[in-house]
Amino acid sequence: MRNGFIAAALGAGLAGCGSPDRPALEYLPPSGPPAGERSAVVRQPVWLVWGSILDHLQQQGMPASELDEAAGQLVVSYRGDPEPYVNCGWIVAYDEDQLDRTAAASAEATFLRRHDGEVVTVERDLTLDARMTVQLERDGEATVVRTDSVYALTKLVARPAAPQPLHQQTIDFRSGESGTFSSGTVCQPTGELERLVLDALPALSFAGS
Repeated sequence: MRNGFIAAALGAGLAGCGSPDRPALEYLPPSGPPAGERSAVVRQPVWLVWGSILDHLQQQGMPASELDEAAGQLVVSYRGDPEPYVNCGWIVAYDEDQLDRTAAASAEATFLRRHDGEVVTVERDLTLDARMTVQLERDGEATVVRTDSVYALTKLVARPAAPQPLHQQTIDFRSGESGTFSSGTVCQPTGELERLVLDALPALSFAGS
């Protein structure tokens, strides 16, 4: 588990976080709006744009999981570390003269929490399941490329070696939206997933939101 105090992102049990036996915590939500659906117009035929996107995704280690060339649609699925593709803000821990800032979207974290009257070490795992749909449509001699993504974040909080987790929750949201855990932690897309598609397009393409 990576070091860091992500307690504010993880639900109940954080009351009294300013007590002397553990650091004071502050949660900072994402500062900007969530990344929305993306589109671009490419001055190339659909078949050529289709091949460019597939090749680029393969090179980036994100091959398409579903293909329908006749309909001009492909799907990219991702499961793993949320941090490249989701922004959940920051957790700031103040411990005397030290300040520790950790991304709340990090896949793994350890923190201190009061449980059954004692301060214990708790581990938190955060997993992202994302599904991006890419649609290609002919527009005269050009191709319109559109992306739309669905994000599902699962948070699991447990004590080391404990048989049962202390807390588990899943939230989901789409491109242009945000989701909020019961703890108040806000998560939203960064746009980096959609960028995998846009980066495959020629530099002279016209991109829009």
